[in-house]
Formats: sequence, structure tokens, C-alpha cells
Amino acid sequence: MDIAKQNYPGGFYKLLRQLERRETPFQAPLSALPPVDVVLTDLFTPLPNPASTSASLDDLPDHHIAHKWQALCAEFAGAPEIWAVHALCIAILRRRDPPQEARALFLRIWTEHGADLAAGLPIRWLISAAATFADHGETIEQRLGGQGLQMLFHLIKLHDSERRLSGRPLDRGLPRIKGKELDDLGFGMSPYHLPHGDLDRHMLARLWRICENDLVLRPLGMKMLRMVMEDPRSIFGRIQRYKAPRKS
Repeated sequence: MDIAKQNYPGGFYKLLRQLERRETPFQAPLSALPPVDVVLTDLFTPLPNPASTSASLDDLPDHHIAHKWQALCAEFAGAPEIWAVHALCIAILRRRDPPQEARALFLRIWTEHGADLAAGLPIRWLISAAATFADHGETIEQRLGGQGLQMLFHLIKLHDSERRLSGRPLDRGLPRIKGKELDDLGFGMSPYHLPHGDLDRHMLARLWRICENDLVLRPLGMKMLRMVMEDPRSIFGRIQRYKAPRKS
């Protein structure tokens, strides 16, 4: 069906073409990965600065995995090497037809050292890990939980990035407008009843339950959902000021 005016020019056809370009596989992806049976405890040593250790990669094609590994080594310089190896697994798994060795190593890292990664990784890589579980998890909980965590944090980022343009602190609610007719929500949806609605509570509780039920996903899920529970600077923190008191 033709749409006269689309929010995204070109519609989903163009969105899919852009996504497919981003999914072009790396060349020689396994050349930068350690073997699946690597001793992971050996990867907790700090990474040196690649500027002092890496040879020039000018002779390699742009899509060669060595370029990505060098960039990750620069990003994680001084941090445990396992963080960069984990990120490299994610980068490879985001592309089409990834080698199964990358999936096996990603899952092994989270199985054996998930608590360490959840405690230390920057939020960007926690979200990326959730997205990777969504696509490559071994269990239904890993796939559902990863998809839910990814979607939750991406939508928080979209929503709060727009709200940030107002200049108001992100831990404060918006002023109540009296005597002004409020706009309808998109798609004909009914507005969420802020004082007594349970949408936010039930969404978070269901996601918590999924993550709690999988031992491999649990460290990542617990870390990310505790962030939502504790930080007042997201939509989930701000709406608490509108909530009516509830009986325990």
C-alpha cells in the first residue's frame, strides 16, 4: 500500500537496504579471534595502547577484520583484553553469515565470566551484548530477554534524547498544563494513566522474570534492569512523580 507521506523517506525498503549494507561481512573474521577454547582468565590482562604495538594496516582491504580489532584495542586500551575480544565477537555476529566460532566464544564468555563483564562494561557494550543475545542466544529466555533489554534501552535513548532538547533536567517531570487541550497519542492509542497505570511496572517485571530464569543472561539482565530501577534520569524514573501512593 502506498503511503502519501512517510516518516522515513523511501519507507522500509530503504531502511532494509541501509541495514543490509551495514551487515556486510568482515574479511577473514577468524584471523583476529582467539580460539574458542582459549583460557579466558588469560584475557583479563590490560590491553596496551595499539599505537605502540600495531603495524600499519594500509595494505589490507577496508572490510578486513584487522581494522576492527585495531579500533577496539584503541577503545579498550588499559582495560581487560576480554572486553575487546567480547566486542569483536559482537561486531562479527552483527554481520551476515558469521562464523559459529564467534557465537560459541561470545556465549562462553558470558557463561564463565558474565558477572565480571556486567559489572565493568560500559553501557554501550551492555546494550550491544543484549542485542547479540537476541539474535544468537541458546535459549528462548536469552533471545526474548536480549530483545527486550535492547528495545527497552534503545527506546529510552530515543525518548530521552528528544526530551533533553527542552533543556530541563532529566530527573525532573514536565510542568502540568492546566486549561489546555492535550494532543491525542499516535495510532489512536489511549493515553497511559500516569497515577494508577501498571504498564511500566508489568513491563519491567516480565523482563526481570525472563532474565532471572536464565543463568547465562542473568548477570546482564540484572545489571541493566537495576540501572532502570536506580537512575532517576530516564522516563521510568520521571514518571514516578506522577504516581499515586500505592498500598504495599
